[in-house]
Amino acid sequence: MKKRIILITGVIAVVLASTIVSGDSQSPVEITIYNQNFGVVKEVRTIDLTEGLNTVMIQDVAKLIDPTSVSIRDLTGISYVLEQDYLYDLVSKEKIYEKYLGKNITVIDKEGNTLRGSLLSYSGDELIIQNDTGVHIVKGEQVSLPELPEGLITKPTLKWLLDAEKAGAHDMQLSYMTSGLNWEAYYVAVVNNDDTELDLMSWVTLTNNSGASYKNARLKLIAGEVHRVQPQLVPTYAEEERGAAKAADQFQEEPFFEYHMYTLDRKTDILDNQQKQVTLFEAQNISVKKEYVFDPGYSYGYQQNTGTVKVMLVLENTQENNMGMPLPAGIIRVYKKDSEGQLQFIGEDSIDHTPKDEKVRIYVGDAFDVVAEKKQTQYNQLGTRGAEISYEVSLRNHKADDITVTVLDHFWGEWRITESSHDWNQEDAYTAVWYIDVAADGEVTLTYTVRMYW
Repeated sequence: MKKRIILITGVIAVVLASTIVSGDSQSPVEITIYNQNFGVVKEVRTIDLTEGLNTVMIQDVAKLIDPTSVSIRDLTGISYVLEQDYLYDLVSKEKIYEKYLGKNITVIDKEGNTLRGSLLSYSGDELIIQNDTGVHIVKGEQVSLPELPEGLITKPTLKWLLDAEKAGAHDMQLSYMTSGLNWEAYYVAVVNNDDTELDLMSWVTLTNNSGASYKNARLKLIAGEVHRVQPQLVPTYAEEERGAAKAADQFQEEPFFEYHMYTLDRKTDILDNQQKQVTLFEAQNISVKKEYVFDPGYSYGYQQNTGTVKVMLVLENTQENNMGMPLPAGIIRVYKKDSEGQLQFIGEDSIDHTPKDEKVRIYVGDAFDVVAEKKQTQYNQLGTRGAEISYEVSLRNHKADDITVTVLDHFWGEWRITESSHDWNQEDAYTAVWYIDVAADGEVTLTYTVRMYW
């Protein structure tokens, strides 16, 4: 059967004599999405094959597919893949004109006049045609071409050469990786009146920019950092077209290799160019501790710092604390009810992937009524590579409640605190920490001396 293509005022209508396998013959899809902007698509397509060699065109795959990742298997075990091509040279008016340079076409201009001849050049709708009567410059209202040029297709397509031992319907299992699929975790926390407990809800936001829709799909999410050799290469055509927390009943969490997998126990539609939100889990009555932290940074040479005191909410991700499930990395937003019972936003922070039985620390903002001031009071040089330095930290609490302020200081090289007005602990190789009680409307001064060699 002869192919023919007609261009009407820039709109492309294609008439093909081809058998193409589209999504109509596609079984429910399984999508595994990684939080690194890629996913794995798994599906089964039913294809009618004749005995011997068959050329099969598989459409409705993701536009951002990695063709090197495609895996094909005949579930009946009686056909074999000999070759595979990934075709992404999509039909466009310009590409069709380019392939018809020097060939005969038929043009109908805006006045209805018909002109036949060889296409010499084109620019937009303006064509240069040569025939027996000369060279003509026309603006084509309708252009008729004898057939679609070889190699051009209407959508990204996998082309297979299959060798079938038996004719009939074959179930072909197809899987591939694609970029443009991503998911992120978001958390909403509501703290109680005295900041001792909170309720936590986690949402998963799915983003599909892969260039394909996945209907009635089984969804799995992988949390963790999977090693990739290199970023995915995107075909050039894509640029032209872009534009024990109790898990919610719909997700089941399980360890998977060195990561964690969350499986949605119902099917869902994940449409192209869509964001979808699904509840991951909810937990109530989680014990939380509010901390005030003053951390002016590394001590080096002369330093005087009137700094902000950070307010942190700290919770234990344990079953005893109504949590105890792996928490994917994401943004957590914190709310609290005001005197009228209305929720007000009080801060947000990002958290890393957090295993069970670990602490979650949420930096929600800076304390308005707590002031800290650090200044250097003495500096003695010890040779060319050492010094003994004294500091004074003033803590002023203008709140109506007693508080405890965590004071941190960080040092270079080898160091030792030789004097301190309050007890301290060494948190790591470079950090000292003090826990200072400050009464309501009170002030406390911490003094200490550190000897450092570098």
